[in-house]
Formats: sequence, structure tokens, C-alpha cells
Amino acid sequence: MKKYKIADIVFEAETKYAYTGKLCEEFVYTGEEKPAFSAVITDSDVERERKGLNAPEPLLESIALQRKFCEYVLKNGNGTIFHSSAVAYKGEAYLFTAPSGTGKSTHTRLWKEMLGDKLTYIDDDKPIIRYIDGEFYVYGTPWNGKHRLGGNVKAKLKCVCKIYQAKENSITKAEIPEMIGVVFNQTLRPEQAEDMEKLLSLTDKLLTKSNLYALGCNISREAAELSFKTMTGEKIC
Repeated sequence: MKKYKIADIVFEAETKYAYTGKLCEEFVYTGEEKPAFSAVITDSDVERERKGLNAPEPLLESIALQRKFCEYVLKNGNGTIFHSSAVAYKGEAYLFTAPSGTGKSTHTRLWKEMLGDKLTYIDDDKPIIRYIDGEFYVYGTPWNGKHRLGGNVKAKLKCVCKIYQAKENSITKAEIPEMIGVVFNQTLRPEQAEDMEKLLSLTDKLLTKSNLYALGCNISREAAELSFKTMTGEKIC
């Protein structure tokens, strides 16, 4: 089995298709740390994913591996996958979340255009967040979206921002009640009741310990400048 290290968790995996190995190659681990668990992706695992997505088997296998890893992280690593576009600026992570097609990836692309090498993509689609020693950290994963933006990166979480489409740009501090559904709906729902309890507890910590924002925006640099200035306290030079 090949060993990987994702979100500071070493594990080993047995897969059939080259696609999965290629997807995870940046996360291959060659150190001495023992694997925390083993993931063997079977045909039944692939068929389980086919029920929710009509896709080629290599892609389904990679999704099955993602599921097994995320199940372990929730059970044992105090973490979850969080559908969002995550970027790092000055060592701190900013998460932009919204339903698919709303414009979160476009918004972080505008941040990248403004900031250049000062900004790092953590993961443009499915980063892992973990709660460790009283702090949340955001990790890149192999499952970083169709444009493959992100990598083996880690940063301490600073802000979570929900995005919604609007004609006029505006940003406000978000209240916890309006963010509960937004955050919870972007996680991978566990099947076991005890794991759901862990997810709810983790979500509660995320909402109470994070800087929360709501951004109404159009697809413009002005919207990106507004969110950057508000969340970082800096101006674009």
C-alpha cells in the first residue's frame, strides 16, 4: 500500500486506478510515522458512489477514498471536509463558501489577481478543517476542484465568509443563526448518529470561534477589494 499524509494524518491506501494515485501524488508520504489507518477501496465502495454520481470508475474510486478519509478525520481527527474556496494570506486562511455556481471560486481568483504571490491557494473546492489545541486549521487536499488550485498547504483559520449574488456589493459581520445552515450544508454528512454528534459539535465550535462574514457581491474587482479590506483590515496598494 502507498502511504499518504493529508491534514497532518498519515494513512495508507490501496486503489486500483492510476487516476487516484496521480490525484494524490503531492500527498505521498515517505517518512517514518506509522499510518493511522488503512483504506482499501473495493468495487462495492465504487458502486456506493455511483448511486449519487454517474461518472467514470476512476473518478468514483477517488471519491470513495475521499469519503473514507473524511470519515476517519471526523471520528478521530476532530475535523471535516468543508466545501469552499480556501486561500491563505500572511499565513492565515480565508474560507469563501456558497452553493456551487454562486461565484466563490471567481471571488478568490480576483483576490489572486489583486495579490499575486502574496496569496496562496489552499484548496479551491474541498479543504479539510481541523480543530487542534483550541484553534482551527485549514488544509489542502487532493480534491481541490476542476482547476486543481491548491496543494499540500496548511494555515490557521481567520475568517469564514458566505457569498451570495447581489447587484450592489456589501459585506457585514454575519450572525451565528444565519450561518448554521450555510456551514452545515457544506460538510459531508455522516451516517452514524454518534458521528453526527461530532459534526454538530465541530460546527458549533467553528461558528463560535471564527470571524463570520456575509458578502453580497457581483463579479467584480470592487467586490474583491471590499471583502479583502474588511476581513484583513488592509488596503490594496
